[in-house]
Amino acid sequence: MPEASTSLAPPPTTLLAAFDRFSDISSELTVAYAQLERRVAEFNRSLVNAGGARRHERAEKERLAERLSRLLEALPAAVILVDGRGRVDQFNQAAQTLFPSLNWGRRWREVLVENLEIEFDEDGWLLRDAVHVSVTRRPLGDRGQILVLVDQTERRLLEGRAQQQERLSSLGEMAARLAHQVRTPLAAAVLYADQLTRDDVSNEQRRRFGAKLSTRLRHTEQLVADMLAFARGDRFRADNVVLQQVLRDAADIVAPKFQATGARLLNQTLAGTAVSVLGNREALTGAVVNVLTNAVEHGGERVQVTVALEANTKECRVLIEDTGPGIAAAIRTQVFEPFFTTRPTGTGLGLAVVNAVILEHGGRLSCHEGPGGRFEMVLPLAAANGDSRRGGDSV
Repeated sequence: MPEASTSLAPPPTTLLAAFDRFSDISSELTVAYAQLERRVAEFNRSLVNAGGARRHERAEKERLAERLSRLLEALPAAVILVDGRGRVDQFNQAAQTLFPSLNWGRRWREVLVENLEIEFDEDGWLLRDAVHVSVTRRPLGDRGQILVLVDQTERRLLEGRAQQQERLSSLGEMAARLAHQVRTPLAAAVLYADQLTRDDVSNEQRRRFGAKLSTRLRHTEQLVADMLAFARGDRFRADNVVLQQVLRDAADIVAPKFQATGARLLNQTLAGTAVSVLGNREALTGAVVNVLTNAVEHGGERVQVTVALEANTKECRVLIEDTGPGIAAAIRTQVFEPFFTTRPTGTGLGLAVVNAVILEHGGRLSCHEGPGGRFEMVLPLAAANGDSRRGGDSV
């Protein structure tokens, strides 16, 4: 009887297990492959989006560069970009106009030397053909710089013309002020000269009129000299001036005008006390004369004008009041402005000159509300004064 042979085939259960394991691995590979396909698809989409973004960004940069280039050309100022090697990298048409030899790649210093006439400072140059430019510099990240140059030639010409016009205007104003200042003492001199020609004038009267005429002419001469010095920018020569004497001189100057109009001047001064200020006697006298003349011209005939002088330990006050119609509140702030006047024949310089003189002496001038015109001059004292009693006498 033959012997039975041994079988090498695996049992059915082992095959089933291996098949199940193979199926599981196939499923996992299928899922992994599907996931990989999705990831690849997402990556492709990302690449497409990134490429689109880069193309969009590049297009935006190109549009921005185009806009900047057009803006550069449209700028009236000259713009020059110099790289880190000191060579011209970019420039606009305005720069080409200022620097005809400007070319790309040239050394900027060479171009500048060819066109520069004077370098006033780092911010201002004078180029050939008398072209003035202002210069603004800004550093760049590559050690280069950007220069912005603005042509200032026309502006400088306009400024020069404006300064010339201002000087001519100041000269005209000064001439008008001088004429206004001279007119009052000159009118008094003319009146005294007319008196000297009369046949019925006694020798005593002729001597007195001649003396007053000489005084008024000397006052006019000094006034012209002081005004010319003021026009040159010189300050008035400072001396100790007694205000009582200033008020007496002013009253003497305006006396003919007061007599002609029937006006009356009441001069109230500090009795027995000399009030001294540091300044110029002729200028202060002229200032008081202008206010007194203004009072008569605005107050009308037979107006009464009162001049009072008060003082404390630091300053003194000259108060000039009249019984005229006064100054309207609407124009009270304008009366010290040059050429402002309410009279058709007025120059508008009388009170402006007074204000300038008082300011030159470190004081202040003001106009106040009252039944008539009321002006107040306040001046610093040259030294301490005594009491402020008031006495009076009629002129």
